Amino acid sequence: MNIPKQIVDQKVLKIMADYPEYFEGLDQTRKKSRAFLLLGVAAYLNMEISEAVSYLTDGGNDGGFDAAFIEEVQDGQVNIVLFQSKYTQNLDNDSAFPANAIEKAINTVDTVFDPGMHTELNEESQRIVDEIRSLILDGYIPIVTFVMLNNGEIWGKDGQNYIDNAFGDQEQVNFEHFGNNDILGYIDKKKPINTEISMNGMAIQDNFNFKRVIIGKVNISEIVRLMDEHGDSLLERNIRKYLGKNEINDSIAESLKSDKRANFFFYNNGITMVCEKLAYNALQEKNWLVKTYGLQIINGGQTCRTICQTLKENPELDIEDVYVLVRIYEVSEDEDIIREITYATNHQNPVDLRDLKSNDHIQLILEQSARDLGYTYKRKRDNTSIPGAIPTTVAAEAVFAIWRQSPHLARYKKAELFGAYYKKIFENLNAAQMILAVLIFRFCDAVRKRNSEDKDRVAIRAYGNYFLSFMVGEKLLREKKIKLDQITHVNFEEIRNYFDAEKERLEEWAESKIQKILEEYFDMNKVGSLSNIDGRSFAAAFRRFDIVEKYLKNEEWWDQNGEGKTPRKAVVCI
Repeated sequence: MNIPKQIVDQKVLKIMADYPEYFEGLDQTRKKSRAFLLLGVAAYLNMEISEAVSYLTDGGNDGGFDAAFIEEVQDGQVNIVLFQSKYTQNLDNDSAFPANAIEKAINTVDTVFDPGMHTELNEESQRIVDEIRSLILDGYIPIVTFVMLNNGEIWGKDGQNYIDNAFGDQEQVNFEHFGNNDILGYIDKKKPINTEISMNGMAIQDNFNFKRVIIGKVNISEIVRLMDEHGDSLLERNIRKYLGKNEINDSIAESLKSDKRANFFFYNNGITMVCEKLAYNALQEKNWLVKTYGLQIINGGQTCRTICQTLKENPELDIEDVYVLVRIYEVSEDEDIIREITYATNHQNPVDLRDLKSNDHIQLILEQSARDLGYTYKRKRDNTSIPGAIPTTVAAEAVFAIWRQSPHLARYKKAELFGAYYKKIFENLNAAQMILAVLIFRFCDAVRKRNSEDKDRVAIRAYGNYFLSFMVGEKLLREKKIKLDQITHVNFEEIRNYFDAEKERLEEWAESKIQKILEEYFDMNKVGSLSNIDGRSFAAAFRRFDIVEKYLKNEEWWDQNGEGKTPRKAVVCI
C-alpha cells in the first residue's frame, strides 16, 4: 500500500471537485491526469492552483511539454521551467518515469530553443515557444529546467543515459524528477520542522534584546542531510525562488568543485536560519549539537540547493573540510522580527518579495475589505483550495496592467511586482478597485483561450490579453464617466454589474482597436495580414513599451477612438 500515492490521489480528486471549470470536456481519466499536472506545477512553483492553471499547455500537439513557466532573471538570462507529466491511474503500480518520455523531452529542448526550427503546435504551446524564441533573439540566454512529474518512481538507467548523452557536457539544461514525496511536502508544508544541527569547532552564542543567536560553521554534508530530510519545507519562509543554474549558483558550484573548496567558508555569505526555540549543551566547549524547533532557512536557500545539486552530480568530491557559515536566531513566533530579518538578509539581491509583503498593512486592509465585499483575497500562499479566491500575484498583475497602465511590465516583469513596483501597484488601492481589475483580467484571459475563425484575432489573443485588459478597464471608466479613485465599496456592485453585462462588447471593442493599432504598427502593406506575422515578432511587440506610449496612454488617441471623453490622470511606469 503506497500511502503517499493515495494522499496525492485524494488531493487530485479534491482539485477536480473544487475547480470543475478547468476540466470541461474531458473524460474521467484525462481529468485526473490534468488535475495531477496542476497539483505538480503548483507544488513545484509553490503557488496556488488557480495560478498554476495559466501555465498549462497540455493537450494534443503540445510539443512534448505539458506546462511552462518563464521568468526573467539577472545578467541577461531567462529562467525557463518545462513540465512533462505522467499520471498512473492504478495506485498499486509504482512504475518509473518512462525512458521514451525522457527521449521526447530531449527532442523538445532541441526543437524549442532553436529559433531556426519549424514547429506546429497547439495554440498555448506555440505561444510559449514564440515567447521563448523572441527572448533568445533579443539576446537572452535560456537556463532550462525540465521537470519530469509523475506519481511513480524516478526514471531508470535508460532514461538517465538519454540525458547524459544529450546534455552531459553542458550546464544550460537540467532534468529533475518531482514525485509523490515532493508533492506531499507542498500539501503538508505547514508542519513545523524540529531537527538537530551539528556545529563544528568553536561557536558563539549570545542573548540580547530577549532573543538568542548561535553563529558557527557547519560542514556542508549537514546541509545536504537537512535538505534530504526536509526538502523545500525548510525554505517556506525564504523569499528567494531557486533560479536553477545561473551565474551566482554556477560560481557556488565551481568553488565547491575546485581544489580550493576548503576555503568555501570564506567565499560564501552563509546561511541564516530562524527557529522558535533552540537548545544545546552549554557545558560543552565546542562541536555543539543544536536542537531546533520550528526551523526555517530565511536566507541562503540557493546556496543550500546548489550544494545539494553539486554534490549529487559530483559524489566523488572530498568535502570533509568544507564548511559554511550558519547563523541560527531564536525568535519565538514574532512574525514582525522574522519578516524584518528576512528582508535585511535578502534585500541586497533580486528577490521575490510576495511572502515578505504578505503582512504589510496594505495587504491586511485589502484582505479584510475584500472579505466585506464577498471575495477571498489570499495575501499569503498556502495549500488550501478556495475556488474564486484572488492570489496576490494575480491581483498585482491585474492592477499593474489595467489601473497602472503597464500591461507590458505586468507580463514580463513579474519578479519585480512585489519589489521595485510594489508601491506603484498597491499604494492608494482599495479592494473594490483591485477586485474589478481581477475580474477584467480573468475575463480577458478566458477570452484568450477561445477559438475563432478570424486568424488575426487568434494571433492577438495569444499575446495581447494584458493589453486587452488595460483597454477594457480604460473603456469601462470612460463609459461610466468615472475616475479610478472614485471607485469604492459604495459603487462597486453597480460597476461590477455593468461590467458583467457589457464585458463581451467591451472586449470585442478592445480587440478591434488593438487590431487596427497592430495593423499600423506592422504595416500591412508589407505583411498583408496580422496572421502572417511570426509569433516571435508578436511577442516582442507586446513586450516593449512603444505601443503603450504611442496609443494606449495617448489622450488624443482615446479622444478619437474611445467614444468617451472622461479624462484621467496618467500613471507613468517606466
